[in-house]
Amino acid sequence: MSDALFEDFFEEADALASVNTETTKSLSEMVRRLRTTEEEISKVEAYLKQLTDQKHKLSTESIPVLMDEMGVERVDVDGVTVTRKMVVSASIPVARREEAFDWLRRNQLDDIIKNDVVVSFGKGEDNVAGHCIGMLEEQGFAPDTKTYVHPSTLKAFVKDRIQSGKPIDLDMFGAFVSNVAEIKRKA
Repeated sequence: MSDALFEDFFEEADALASVNTETTKSLSEMVRRLRTTEEEISKVEAYLKQLTDQKHKLSTESIPVLMDEMGVERVDVDGVTVTRKMVVSASIPVARREEAFDWLRRNQLDDIIKNDVVVSFGKGEDNVAGHCIGMLEEQGFAPDTKTYVHPSTLKAFVKDRIQSGKPIDLDMFGAFVSNVAEIKRKA
C-alpha cells in the first residue's frame, strides 16, 4: 500500500472515530421521519386529487344531469340550496382568430374586439410618444399591434348568445358550455 493511501485510510479512520454516535442516530431518525412525512404527503395529495375529481364529477355531471331530468333549477337538501348554473368558457383558437373577427364584424358585433398598439421609444423621445398612430407611421416607426377579444368579454358574449337563443359557432370561439351544481349554505 502506498504512503498516500495509507495516510488517507488513517485520516478517514480518525474522522469516523470523532463522530458522535448519538448525533448520527439523531440524524438518521430525522431522515427517516422526513422520508415518512414525504410519503404521507404523497398519499394525502393523491387522496385530495381523488376527492377533487369526485367533487368535479358530482358538480358538473351527476347532479346537473339529474336536475335536468327532474326539470328543476334549484333544490334544498340538508340545509343547503343547490342551484344549476350555466358555466361558459371560451378562448378563440389562434388558427380561427381572423375568421372569428370577420364573423363578429359581419354581424355588427365588433364592439367587443379590442386593438392594442404598442410602440417602444428610445431615450429622449418622450415628445414623439404623444402623437397618434398615423403620425408614428409618418415618423418611420412600426408599432406592434394586437387585435383581440378580452377573455371575460368573450365569455359574457358567448353566454349572452346562448341564453338569448342567437346562433353562434362554439368551435370558432373555442367555447365550452356546461351546467354546474352550485351549493350555498342557508343563512
